[in-house]
Amino acid sequence: MTPPGTRPAPGTADAALYWVDLLLRGAGAVLAVVLATLTAFLEAMGTAVRIDGWPAVWVLPLAVVVNVLLIWFARTAVGMPWAWWFVAAPWFLVMVFAVGGTSEGDQLANSWLGLGLLALGGMAIVGPVAFHSARRPFPRSAAQ
Repeated sequence: MTPPGTRPAPGTADAALYWVDLLLRGAGAVLAVVLATLTAFLEAMGTAVRIDGWPAVWVLPLAVVVNVLLIWFARTAVGMPWAWWFVAAPWFLVMVFAVGGTSEGDQLANSWLGLGLLALGGMAIVGPVAFHSARRPFPRSAAQ
């Protein structure tokens, strides 16, 4: 596979693989944005769910697990360390609009569950990013 940022000579077999790789990375980025937007909507709607009068607290651990997996997926599919932005930006945008409320008065920030979702879901996105950015890269050997 061709390393990111280098282009092979046109007309070679590596050139075709380069464009396929680039297309797959772009598709991974689009899929990460769509999945982050969809899960943010589902998480926000899940805060209003009541089962026999009890709030759906399962939304909190579900948001943490799903957001960590989305960060992993974006970084793996795109192959770049900054690919977490494809998850973070749409997720936080949906949450900001969900906090704003509706004309009926519904909003994410009017319950402890909604505020917990905003806090834990955000930490689940930022936490792995901070962990990966704080790690020191492995030193390159002389052979590389």
